[in-house]
Amino acid sequence: MSEENTTIAAATENTIPEKYRHRTLINQKYIFEKKIGAGSFGCVYRGKNVISGDQVAIKYEATEAKIPTLLWESKILNHLSGKQGVVKLRYYGTESNKNIIVMDLFSHTLCEEIKIIKSCVANTSIITKPENVDKSTTGSSPDEAEIETVLYKKDSMMAHASSGDDGSEGSGAGVSQTIHPTVQSHSSSSSSSSGISYVNSSPDLPIVTPHIIEMVKYLISMIEIISRVHEAGIVHRDIKPENFMLTVDKRLHIIDFGLSRFYMKGDKHVVNTCDKSIVGTMRYISTHIHDGNVYSRRDDIISIMYVAIYLIKGSLPWIGIVSQKGILTSKEDLVYAKKASISTTELCDGIPYLFQKLLDYSYSLDFEDKPDYSYMTRQCKNYLKLYI
Repeated sequence: MSEENTTIAAATENTIPEKYRHRTLINQKYIFEKKIGAGSFGCVYRGKNVISGDQVAIKYEATEAKIPTLLWESKILNHLSGKQGVVKLRYYGTESNKNIIVMDLFSHTLCEEIKIIKSCVANTSIITKPENVDKSTTGSSPDEAEIETVLYKKDSMMAHASSGDDGSEGSGAGVSQTIHPTVQSHSSSSSSSSGISYVNSSPDLPIVTPHIIEMVKYLISMIEIISRVHEAGIVHRDIKPENFMLTVDKRLHIIDFGLSRFYMKGDKHVVNTCDKSIVGTMRYISTHIHDGNVYSRRDDIISIMYVAIYLIKGSLPWIGIVSQKGILTSKEDLVYAKKASISTTELCDGIPYLFQKLLDYSYSLDFEDKPDYSYMTRQCKNYLKLYI
């Protein structure tokens, strides 16, 4: 070891609290504390920076893994460094025959957050929201005013949506690095999350519960975050509820970039070869991916809409489909057939029309199209104007 490195090591040793000096340290400062998840790639642990005291997530895989992903994920995260709403990479390296990345640790997943809000609905009061909204006070353009007049379809909706099956399927590329705490009841400064359920005065319109209002807010954040990822030339390719994480103060972040790819080669969009295998989590991928198309920006957007609809309704029509004995049709084909056959009207039955409108828009995009993120977030904000 050189004299300079010896001096650095000695200085680092002096900053480590005595009780940690005999522990195995990662990058001379991080320790493993508790296992919080596992996948085909390896394991995720809650860890700690013994110098600063910061809690972190530590993800590792064996160096001899058949399909190593952490080196690639570290490169993607370095490329996205500084992007608001993207998990921060703190360290990547190989130690003790393990590829290791250290990242920020979050409180809980978006899926857990929505379930918490749903669980509070039974104890809420219901008030009537006036049907007539003064458009002169909203500053709406003609297009925005139109969405405000058709926010709901005339279908009934269960106020207490089933929490559904939260299990992931498909990619096996990663797991959420939540620490699964006992999260306290949701609170916010907005009236929509203060224990009040809004309902239109017309009896044939659905109840609007706090989890719908909050989901629309989080949908805005999801779209804004993915727009920054896309701006950097990357598609995520594994959008699912478990990959959206919340800090204690409810700021949304996206994690798990092991399957991500660049959709730009220099200044040109990648070519669609239409012969690709499925990538991502099957329940949330678009029909374009089932068809063998190369992943592009539109597919991340479609997956976000499927996630939002799932979190509101508690399920999707193709969840739970299994191949029957003696039938050669695969689960993949059965899920695809269901997705392709069900209309967006049926899929969004009983929830605000906003979700059908945005899903229809997402499916209208061509392979190389840049989604109009501002249009999508504007529709969400116009919806929220009626309740906030």
